[in-house]
Amino acid sequence: MRESESTSVDYIVDTLLEAQHLWASIPVGSLVQLEADLYEGDTQLLTRGRLYEVLAKTDALPGQQMFVVESELTRQLVELYPGLICNYLDDQAPVHYA
Repeated sequence: MRESESTSVDYIVDTLLEAQHLWASIPVGSLVQLEADLYEGDTQLLTRGRLYEVLAKTDALPGQQMFVVESELTRQLVELYPGLICNYLDDQAPVHYA
């Protein structure tokens, strides 16, 4: 494996581990903020900087842990990958920066 391939693999592994850690650390009921707006096709689902309550957590497959939040724009439930979260507020705790 070349050095650039090794670096890419390390980055991917680190990103997955960070997302898993966030998923394990953030309980249902916490408030989360996104780094950027979330779109599905041309439809905006979630807004950057807005607080969303974590309604549920899913763990269908290893490496695919997701939070479930409600969109204020579409009123539908949206699965949110932990790697998209920039901040979170745990119940009665200060804001944690991811």
